[in-house]
Amino acid sequence: MSSAIVCQRLIVVAGWGVRAEMLSKLYGYWPGDVVPVSLDDELLARCDSLSQVTDELLSLYPEPSVWMGWSLGSQVVMEAAARQTGSVSCAVTLGGFPKFVADDSWPHGMPTADFRAFALGIRRDPQRYWLHFLLLMINGASNEKDERQSLRPWLEKGTLVSHEHLSKSLAWLEAGDQRALWRSLVTPALHVMGENDIVVRSRAQDLSLPATSGHAVVPGMAHWPGGCSASDCWAAIQSFFASQKALSWAL
Repeated sequence: MSSAIVCQRLIVVAGWGVRAEMLSKLYGYWPGDVVPVSLDDELLARCDSLSQVTDELLSLYPEPSVWMGWSLGSQVVMEAAARQTGSVSCAVTLGGFPKFVADDSWPHGMPTADFRAFALGIRRDPQRYWLHFLLLMINGASNEKDERQSLRPWLEKGTLVSHEHLSKSLAWLEAGDQRALWRSLVTPALHVMGENDIVVRSRAQDLSLPATSGHAVVPGMAHWPGGCSASDCWAAIQSFFASQKALSWAL
């Protein structure tokens, strides 16, 4: 890995309703400073849209850094990269998506009826449906039994997000559409996806990605990149950075 990458800070933006520290096994490989960012009550109380979250984080972390986003966090990272402020030298998405909910023009997302049923469940019984979501993140993983063991401490810790903010940020998933952004992004980006992910249905081949973007499918991984598949995700990231060096992409 180049010295430029070693020196750069890593900003890690977590997904909906989860702690950024759930990715600690993955970002623990990073050779430089790491800033984990959870979409928690403190942040969401100041923001009423995904764009406002992006504004907030760009103001907090203006220096050139590698930005990594998981699930909903990937949309924050991609929007930050598209702003071309110089803050995002490279974007990495984990279990990311340009559009989460399916419609007539995008059959690769979660069916609208399924999403709205889940959103209704979050409003009526948030704890139960939040736990259901966390278990969905490992459903289908090739080593699901081990993943359950690794996930247990996070289930016991619970969420950092109030019921109100769970519902508010969930609505961003329904409204978000970054297809044009993903197709046109100039900043180098890597999209890491789980082979067995049942939460995110889209794949890189569903979009015409620009030459500056790459994608990797991690065998056996479901939606959680911070468990048993962390080392495979890190290998994919290292490979992408090596290809950047070969193409003389400066970070």
